[in-house]
Amino acid sequence: MENTTKEQAERAHTAETPGSETPTPEEKSDRDELKEASQHFFRTLFQAGAHLARTSVTMLPEESREHIVSAGREFTRGLATLAHELADNFEKIADERKEDVRKDE
Repeated sequence: MENTTKEQAERAHTAETPGSETPTPEEKSDRDELKEASQHFFRTLFQAGAHLARTSVTMLPEESREHIVSAGREFTRGLATLAHELADNFEKIADERKEDVRKDE
């Protein structure tokens, strides 16, 4: 009787401990559903913000719109170039460190 009580207490303790058991398929699908819903929400929020920003631009005369669009392209191209150069520099630094470690061994 005492042994059974201990086993029941241990089961109750492990059931109460979060993360101690693998999630059931229902829990997993709930998590996936929540993830998809939050992704959809943030995507919609971003699209609404982008649409709001574009609305003010569409009210401008055509020449001004063209200038803003070209400035946006240049800005995006500059950011992409910066990211690419940073990645190249980090790769060079990592390669140099690898060589230093190999020399020290």
